[in-house]
Amino acid sequence: MIVHNKIHWRLILKFSLANILFSLAVTLLAVILHFTFKMDSWQIPMAIIATLGTALAIILGFRNGSAYERWWEARKVWGGIVNDSRTYARQVLSMVNLDHATDDKSLNVNEIQSDILNTHISFINALRLQLRENSNVDEWDQKVFNNLNEETLRIIQEKSNKATQLLIQQGKKLEDCLNAGLINDFQHMNMDNTLTRFSELQGKSERIKNTPFPKAYELFNRILLDLFIIFLPFSLLPIFKDMNGWWPVFPVTVMISWVFYGIHKMGLLMAKPFENFRWDVPLDAICNTIEIDLLEAAEANEIPDKLLPTDDGVLM
Repeated sequence: MIVHNKIHWRLILKFSLANILFSLAVTLLAVILHFTFKMDSWQIPMAIIATLGTALAIILGFRNGSAYERWWEARKVWGGIVNDSRTYARQVLSMVNLDHATDDKSLNVNEIQSDILNTHISFINALRLQLRENSNVDEWDQKVFNNLNEETLRIIQEKSNKATQLLIQQGKKLEDCLNAGLINDFQHMNMDNTLTRFSELQGKSERIKNTPFPKAYELFNRILLDLFIIFLPFSLLPIFKDMNGWWPVFPVTVMISWVFYGIHKMGLLMAKPFENFRWDVPLDAICNTIEIDLLEAAEANEIPDKLLPTDDGVLM
């Protein structure tokens, strides 16, 4: 997620170069046909361009609004994960105790609480890595596997959906606490309801990730955009010719085309909030915030540093 107002022209050029070259090529073709082959009759009335531009603007605005709603829904889902993680940590630390334990001498409450919270930290990071299709072994080891005890690690190691399995393991750990008398039935029900909300939020994230934005939007917008760019110089050239200066048709065509293309490209990127782009929901920063909050609440010895934006103002 971009958190600054600086303009990176190099990045803009990277995403726009193909469109700029296409606009220049079409404009050059229009100039060659007009002056070299004397095809003065190849003129597109400005009313047609205005109609195409209006239709394109309306469709792009509607599509981009839908794309932003998709991005914002993803951000709200992960905001819910942050809030429920804090609730879950409070429940674990305040409810899991030896008040009603059947064998308090063989139980270490601090270890049990830390194991549950570490399993939850592994869950949020596993979900983040799955959504971003990140298969980096070192990151999985550092952020997921190293937080788990040997038994939990052995169980989830070969599972395909590790985030789901880590939720199941948290449920089993709470059941063990219930059987050992560390929590009562009412506390167990409340904590299990919190896990249910995590399951729902995971499902919503996976729905956003796995349901592609309707391809009809992208295809129709692209066709209309290309037609607009192709017709534009044939409409502008006679106007600039009458002004005794036809060459400005090149920068003007590129500028107008670039504006519409930029809006089109922005909608495509916002419709994919979990692709690890600089415009994405900042899952790294969100997971880092949850990890800090939970470890500080548990008074852990090692607390990770807060994740800050990169030098170019991007928070991943």
